[in-house]
Amino acid sequence: MSSPPPSTPRATPPVDPASPEAMLGQDGGSKDRSPVTQSPGTQPPVFEKPDKPARVREPEQGSLLGGFLSWALAGRTSAWLTSAALHMGIVLGLSLLFFSLQKKEQIELTVIPSILVEDSVDFLLDANSASSDGLELPSPPERTVGSTDSATTIVVTPPSLEGLEVAAITPLPTAMTIEMTSPLKIKGGGFSGRKLGNRRDAALAGGGTAASEAAVEAGLAWLAAHQWEDGSWRFDLEACPQCGGHCRDSGYFRSSTASTGLALLCFLGAGYTHQDGPYQEVVQRGLYHLSESMSITSHGGDLRDRFMGAAGGRDPGLLAAVDLVRGQGDNMYSHGIAALALTEAYGMTRDVDLKGPAQEAATFIVNAQYDDGGWRYSPGFETPSDGDVTVSGWQVMALKSASLGGLKVPYETWLRLEAFLDAMQREDGQYLYKRGGKPTGSNTAIGLLCRMVGGWPLTQAHLRKGVAKLGTERPDRNHMYFNYYSTLVQHHAGGAGWQRWNPRMREYLVKSQATEGHERGSWYFAEPHSAQGGRLYTTAMAIMTLEVYYRYMPLYREVALERE
Repeated sequence: MSSPPPSTPRATPPVDPASPEAMLGQDGGSKDRSPVTQSPGTQPPVFEKPDKPARVREPEQGSLLGGFLSWALAGRTSAWLTSAALHMGIVLGLSLLFFSLQKKEQIELTVIPSILVEDSVDFLLDANSASSDGLELPSPPERTVGSTDSATTIVVTPPSLEGLEVAAITPLPTAMTIEMTSPLKIKGGGFSGRKLGNRRDAALAGGGTAASEAAVEAGLAWLAAHQWEDGSWRFDLEACPQCGGHCRDSGYFRSSTASTGLALLCFLGAGYTHQDGPYQEVVQRGLYHLSESMSITSHGGDLRDRFMGAAGGRDPGLLAAVDLVRGQGDNMYSHGIAALALTEAYGMTRDVDLKGPAQEAATFIVNAQYDDGGWRYSPGFETPSDGDVTVSGWQVMALKSASLGGLKVPYETWLRLEAFLDAMQREDGQYLYKRGGKPTGSNTAIGLLCRMVGGWPLTQAHLRKGVAKLGTERPDRNHMYFNYYSTLVQHHAGGAGWQRWNPRMREYLVKSQATEGHERGSWYFAEPHSAQGGRLYTTAMAIMTLEVYYRYMPLYREVALERE
């Protein structure tokens, strides 16, 4: 094989009106909105039982009913009419008392976790409606960008309150505000859109195009061509036998579980598993590599790669900026990414051979949670510390997928996560990286997504504020980490923010994909996160972003795809 061409840095070309960068506009940053306060809830009425029977009082003269009763009791009508009037008054009084008690019971139930109510329902909000506190989502774009050119229709089923049964349940003793929160009860978010029979319809109905789907397929073909013989993928393309450096922008981070997990998530997101689709052998080998790389411990299955240091003698401390590793050795980023791949594969196929590894990976995440409810580079049982939002995001998505697959995730884990997110959240709906830090776009998007998959309804005030703030942002041409998480949040929220974001993000990725040579089908963006992860990392993030239309079904809408 010929020697690889030297990697040369790319010059930043001037932006012309037809370029992908021009479609995005300048990197936008919006000013914080003023916090919106909620009015305190009113106390329900209290009904006291009288000590002795109430005396018959004279009816008020000013009311129609009072006048009628006065006329009847004065003997101006027959006895039967008098009796009927008295019974009617009694029935009306009991009815008022009954409905007042019903109102009190409903108010008290608003703080009960829905996981404790057997027949609970999710109170959903149309994502296109404005918030009740005056903080509206951004207005729709003036023109429609892109076309689906499809006969597919999307049907949104409104929520139903029929069959609601309530029970007198004592709320959990916690300082957190729980508003019908449960990742096990929330509708949507499943894998049904990935089924090969549903995928095209879900893409075209949700905002994708034939061109975006072609870009996904080209990206998957590039990934398949760069798989190692042992079933893994590596960020180091120069060492890849199938590439040998023919692709520029190689990474050097050494975790094979992180790189393999990212690649597998792309195939799984497109509906391709080891049981279905044209890449069955590719996916099977990748899953086998992850399973074989797992170390079974007393805390669960550890998917952190067993290496020390970084490749090429580079300072491993620099890897902290990549959100992939900090210090020597591997960390919880890699475990979370690999665990997400295993739990998704099991949730999609229910393959009994995957159940054990997937459960072990989820159990390790549960035991690695810190006392504050978050996760960080090392497991909590190794190095107790404060969690951070970015590491926690991958763990939360893996636990969500585990729950979708019926694997065991303790409810206490979700409650502790709520406490952590409460500490990271600002009044304007933005999220900090960790305690004492500042809010950023990426951390806000991750925090909002964690709230969504954790069970927060779209009616929640802080969630509305955060989504509205995110809806004013533009895709960043060199920050795929932010773009990926923001795309997920806005896809689930829907509304005007999604209508503004999606065409820009979709067309930018379609037009910036490599189309020639060994790099055909891949992406590379010169960003802080891409140096260590390289072309494989940015390609995986771009593919998963374009798969948003079907990777997870919308959390706040029941969607049915129908062919006309």
